[in-house]
Amino acid sequence: MDKKNFRLGLYRKIEIARKQLPAMDEAAFRALLRSEFGVDSRKDMTVSQLSRLVHHFAGLGVEYKAPAKSKNRAVKPHARPDFIEITDSMPHAAEKRQILAIWRKLGYSMTSLDTRVKRAFGVPVFVWLKDREQISILLSDLQRREKSFDRKHAKAEP
Repeated sequence: MDKKNFRLGLYRKIEIARKQLPAMDEAAFRALLRSEFGVDSRKDMTVSQLSRLVHHFAGLGVEYKAPAKSKNRAVKPHARPDFIEITDSMPHAAEKRQILAIWRKLGYSMTSLDTRVKRAFGVPVFVWLKDREQISILLSDLQRREKSFDRKHAKAEP
């Protein structure tokens, strides 16, 4: 970790401490900096001094702990990453199946389809895509890619 990021981490810990200590308003904080470190601002402090300040706050009862992480960080719709099931009850099922067929023909991984849909339309999972216009945009783009793919492979074969 470089010095700048380390310093920013210490700044964050100081802010956490100030929130946990109700008596640590702006005036009290500035008074502490002047009395303990001889500075008026944390910007004037060295990394060593910032670290000492963080430890000082810990001695006052401040707890620095990371927030609890969710057990399910990423939504994974299917157990098999190379297979996406489109049922007849899904909106625009025929178009989605066509998209999947072209996607597979072009050699792209099925997991990258979710990434594409999320970046392009803000929908985290392909099967959740319901907007007809968005599906049409994706399908027409893939059809253009498919034509190019077919021309390229037709030239490669004797």
